[in-house]
Amino acid sequence: MVSVLGTMASPCRAVTPPIVRVYVAGSPEAVSGSREALEDRCARSEVAVVVRDAAGADEALLAQSPAPGLAQAYVDLRPGSAPRVVVVDGETRKDLERRSLPEDASLEISIETAAHVVCAAVESLLATRAAAPPPPPPQPVPPPAPAAAREQPTESAAPELPLDSKWSSQLNLFATGANLGAGFQFGGGASFGLTHGNGALRFGALLSISGYPAADVEAEGAVANVGVMGARLLPMIEWHATQVVRPFVALGGGADWMRVAAEYPPPGTMAQAASTSVDAIAAGMLGVRFHLGSSVAALLALDADVALTRHSYVIETPQGRESFFEPARVRPVALSGLSVSWGGDTRPSSQQEARR
Repeated sequence: MVSVLGTMASPCRAVTPPIVRVYVAGSPEAVSGSREALEDRCARSEVAVVVRDAAGADEALLAQSPAPGLAQAYVDLRPGSAPRVVVVDGETRKDLERRSLPEDASLEISIETAAHVVCAAVESLLATRAAAPPPPPPQPVPPPAPAAAREQPTESAAPELPLDSKWSSQLNLFATGANLGAGFQFGGGASFGLTHGNGALRFGALLSISGYPAADVEAEGAVANVGVMGARLLPMIEWHATQVVRPFVALGGGADWMRVAAEYPPPGTMAQAASTSVDAIAAGMLGVRFHLGSSVAALLALDADVALTRHSYVIETPQGRESFFEPARVRPVALSGLSVSWGGDTRPSSQQEARR
């Protein structure tokens, strides 16, 4: 009898416990604290808890890299974000738990609460599977395909997105106002932005084009039209302060194309041909995007342009040449518009996540 019991106990100990993978987004203290709390609370469920640093990624990584196991969970404990927990079934990929935690709680309380939510969901899943009927027998494995068929590429296989490389693109449409030296002129423009990174700070660049319709400038009885078009290339840093607010700063340069055409020359003089110039510009921008949904944001920004060359337009008067118009060297600019992003981090706002 003793030998029979010993023989039966050996295979029982060899059974691998179910695996629960938990991705924690937050500080190193949040990751290590979550690992200890999860291992302690889930010990009675006899599961193997694997805790990994999410490296600032959002819950989309649960779908990007599904791994075999009993369940997967995502815990958001990043500073400035609303704490929340998402637990999915490792087989069906359906949500087992989706909960927002109190924002005013300390990190320790948030860790304990998140661990309780994850382990309770795991216990409920284990109880459900224990009561469910046994699964049907597996289907017979089809014979291997011929070598020629295996060499053909499959169109349905989509490349996995690596967790350490996240690109995001933005298309911005905006109205703008600038003081070019003769009062504010209003125009519009568009820009294309590209950022890369996983954490709260993202690096990228902004390429913009803007234009200002011709406006009248009057002096000494003369009237001229002044029109400007500009292009900028600005390396930038974007800060994902929260899921809604994302400030950014950009520094770079570009060029302005300016056209000055006489409309009414001074009395007793003749109008000359229109004059054009291309000026090198140094530029700096400070702005913020307020995300209104998964991919649409409101854009507000202030820009300071500095002309690296000076121009002065003069007119002939009975007293001699006099300055008519001199473009400003420092030109303040304000922008307001909409931003549409794609191909990267398009998380919903914390309010939308809580409603789920």
